[in-house]
Amino acid sequence: MNYRGQAKLYYLYMMSDGDVSDGEKKLFDKICKELYLDADDKKRIKQECAEISKNEGMTCIEVIEKNAEESYMYGTLDIDLDKYVSDDDKAKIIWNLVNLGYADTHFTIDEREVVDYLREYWEIPDNLYQEMIDVAETCLALEKHKLWIEGLPDTDYKLEKMKQVKKDLKHVQETILTTISEITF
Repeated sequence: MNYRGQAKLYYLYMMSDGDVSDGEKKLFDKICKELYLDADDKKRIKQECAEISKNEGMTCIEVIEKNAEESYMYGTLDIDLDKYVSDDDKAKIIWNLVNLGYADTHFTIDEREVVDYLREYWEIPDNLYQEMIDVAETCLALEKHKLWIEGLPDTDYKLEKMKQVKKDLKHVQETILTTISEITF
C-alpha cells in the first residue's frame, strides 16, 4: 500500500471540516511516523492537499467518490481503494480516520460522511465500526480527565493519577488494534 497516498487521504480528511486542529496535527504526525514518512514527505503532502482543495476545489469525499466511480484511485491520492488493500489495512484506515475525527473533540458531519462512505464501500462490519467509535469516545474522555489531573497540585497523587490515565489510554488503543488484527470480514 502506498503510505504517501494514505497520508494524503488523512490530511484531506482533516481539512474536510475547514480547519486542521492542533490535536489532528499531533495525531497526523504520529500516524506519519508509523507509515515511515519523514518531515519532507509530510510537507509535500500538506502542499498537495492544499492544492487539491484550493486549485481543484475538491473535498475529501469528492475525491473518494470519484475514485469509486472510476474503479481506480483518483491520481491525486495515489492509492487504490480496492486493489492491494487488505481487510486489516482497510480497518486500520477507518480507525485512523475515526481517531482523527475525534482528535479535535468533535466528529463532524463532514468527517463522518467520509468514514461512512469508506466503511460501506469496504463493507466494514457495523460492530467493528461501533467499537471504534466507543474506543475513540473513551480516549476523548480520558484526555479530558488528563487535563483535569494536570490542574491538580503537584503531589504523588497527581503523578499516580497521570500515570494511570496514560496507561489506560495506551491499553484502550492497543485493544482496538488487537480487535482489528483478529477480525475477518
